[in-house]
Amino acid sequence: MKNITKVGLSALAGALAITSANAGEMSMSGSMEASYTKGSGYKTTGNPLGMDKELSVTGSTELDNGTTVSYKQTVSDAFGFNDSELVFGNVMGMADVALTSTGSPLSAIDDVTPTAFEEANALLGSIDDVNGMDGTYGIRVTMADVLGSGFKLDAMYSTDVGSGDAQADNSSSGETGGTSDSGTEITLTGSVPMVEGLDVGVGVYEQETDSVSGAGTYHADEGTAYIKYSTGPVSVGYQKGVVVNSAGSEETQYVNDYIGISYKISDDLSISYNEIESRKSNNSTDIDQDFDSISLSYSMGGMTLNIADSDVSNASYTSGRAVDATSVSLAIAF
Repeated sequence: MKNITKVGLSALAGALAITSANAGEMSMSGSMEASYTKGSGYKTTGNPLGMDKELSVTGSTELDNGTTVSYKQTVSDAFGFNDSELVFGNVMGMADVALTSTGSPLSAIDDVTPTAFEEANALLGSIDDVNGMDGTYGIRVTMADVLGSGFKLDAMYSTDVGSGDAQADNSSSGETGGTSDSGTEITLTGSVPMVEGLDVGVGVYEQETDSVSGAGTYHADEGTAYIKYSTGPVSVGYQKGVVVNSAGSEETQYVNDYIGISYKISDDLSISYNEIESRKSNNSTDIDQDFDSISLSYSMGGMTLNIADSDVSNASYTSGRAVDATSVSLAIAF
């Protein structure tokens, strides 16, 4: 698994050797989403109005050998620095190599079933699904077209999962003692040859934490696979995800099944129905958490109106807890 790191660093070294950069450019983009969300079983008091904002500062240039260099820094609602990435594109004409904390290969495909607006669990409940090392700074290698197959290979490695964004140069990120918890992710996604509209994908993640203080070993394994088919205005999909967390002699397993179908009524209007069944199992628990959601999306240029109605039984893996919520939002990109 650690060979991913060696390959990535070797590729970077090859890309930067005896090259210079041409003049680049910088730009800023962003989005905002105002929403009204109300439900029962949770959040029965408080202001249902909310707003989410995000700004991104991006820059790009090109080296003399044809390798592109791009940078992205996101800014949070509180105008603090958030995720960032530095990407070297077309390295040796084969792959993109990134130093990044803006997501991970597995988190990008945690639920790809068709939806008009949000995933079935977006408004309520709490689900343990595949997430890999999302939010951790690491090295990522992406091959957009493996051997001309049309499939994308995406891999990432970090020496310290959970360390967060990169800190100042010549410094360490996150905690620097107590545990050693490297992580590796690999995904393979693409369209099936000679079957128009059929997409498939698989992904795995492994993390192991050895406690320096002798408190034991934590191990996490995650995996997912999906199949999605689109014909005309209709898209359907099924996905399965498995998360296994082991701490000492205790093992907890989450098995998640996702189903989604969407219909594109027009170029601007879409509707979808989504279900998730998430089973939690360990030495003392065996319970299903079930989500149902209907969503609708209507676009008007750079503005989108979204509506979602969702409910969940045994919310947050708590027996007998039923929750529902409805959300109306207005999103604008600028």
